[in-house]
Amino acid sequence: MLMSAVQKPVRRELERVQTHLRELFRTPIPILNQVGGHVLATGGKKFRPTLLLLTARLRGNLGREAVLCATVVEMVHTAALIHDDSVDKSGLRRGLPTVNGLWTDEMAIIMGDYLYAQAMATLVTHKLDTPMGILARVVTEMSCGEALEFQYAYDLDVTEAQYEQLIRAKTGSLIGAATEIGAGLNGGARDRRRRSRYRRFGETVGLAFQIVDDLFDYLADPEVTGKPVGSDLAEGKVTLPLIAALRQAGAADHRRLRRLALRKRRTADQWSQLKSLVETCGGFEYARARALTHADAARRILDGEPDGAARQALDRAVDYAVRRDH
Repeated sequence: MLMSAVQKPVRRELERVQTHLRELFRTPIPILNQVGGHVLATGGKKFRPTLLLLTARLRGNLGREAVLCATVVEMVHTAALIHDDSVDKSGLRRGLPTVNGLWTDEMAIIMGDYLYAQAMATLVTHKLDTPMGILARVVTEMSCGEALEFQYAYDLDVTEAQYEQLIRAKTGSLIGAATEIGAGLNGGARDRRRRSRYRRFGETVGLAFQIVDDLFDYLADPEVTGKPVGSDLAEGKVTLPLIAALRQAGAADHRRLRRLALRKRRTADQWSQLKSLVETCGGFEYARARALTHADAARRILDGEPDGAARQALDRAVDYAVRRDH
């Protein structure tokens, strides 16, 4: 499943989003321009603005407000990634050096803060009060997700419920905000039931999306993802494949899994052993099944929505979340 097929109905609007991003990244401060230019060059899938625009398109044509809101959501996402890379001491994202890797952690914090501020200032300038309220809530939720990730680092007793709480806050919340904002455009701001429905849709897609991302840490091709396998686990992130494997393992395999997973550094052979154990104990199979379950739940939320290009693209977006290769 290609992202281009998902984006086809809103391709022109996404081009305008990219234009707005270039404008909003531009500042009188040379170092911010330099860092911002690097961030823009790393690109990205534009998954969140795509979902916002498709959800808005369900109710009619897309105007300037939809494009601005999509731009702001992408800025918030980008700011979160910059901060996340700094917290995790990550050196690569999408195959290119991170801001903290190319400059410093301090510069990453400054750039992330600048993008958050620019995003909110854009909403205030254009009097987009409902999206402002949604994003203010969600940035708080994302911060809580980061705090939970710190709290649960290297904790092999984390439960699936705790993991889901974390990824709902860290990933699901912003994707849910994108679709809630989209549902509130074109005269839908007062339709709280519809907004709530599409918030649930986005959050559910986000859960599926993140579980697949967590599978990539074990199974993906680094040449495709732009980051080495095992990097999340090396940073102490205990995700669903390992949680499920530990829960389902027999006593001997459970002890071996814990011993290998708690290592902060692993040889290639130790990584191979760990990966094999997670697979043997059903961790990958369980995580894939949970991602597909969330995808099915997201599709059911769309039931009753009239057929059309935007609806079909949202169906494809759900497929993309669970069937992509990076």
